[in-house]
Amino acid sequence: MPAILKSRIALVAVLAALLIPIGLSSLRGLTHVLTCAEEVATPFTVIFEGQDAIVLSSATLTPDEPAGLCGGLDVDIAASTSGTDAAQLTITVDNPTEFDWRGTINVALTDGGALGPLIIPVPVGRVEAGGSAEKQLDVRLAQGTHEFNGRLLIGP
Repeated sequence: MPAILKSRIALVAVLAALLIPIGLSSLRGLTHVLTCAEEVATPFTVIFEGQDAIVLSSATLTPDEPAGLCGGLDVDIAASTSGTDAAQLTITVDNPTEFDWRGTINVALTDGGALGPLIIPVPVGRVEAGGSAEKQLDVRLAQGTHEFNGRLLIGP
């Protein structure tokens, strides 16, 4: 085998070895680099029974905890029902800081099944310094009890 062919095969092998981590990685629906991840303290339970849907929520505020997530971002998640088999989540991110942020909210839906929570990434996008962004998520659900939790994923 000629020496030039051996060197080209070696070059291709080295490049392929460097691309293995990129090929095996997953951003899990993110469209930005992750620099901060914190839980949103507003869990919801939606109960669909018959014709009526019930939305339950509770949040605990502690005076010793710093306000905001990931350096001061305010995240508000509101839930409502739109019919007997659908829930609508409204996610609002306020950025009172002096920095622009790009974010995603991972909404975890748990219905008590054996498969674990279903993670739905909701890209909020860029939030300018002093600005806010709002996204809505419509989810069709089966009869029964469903829990929603959120996790803020922020990047530069």
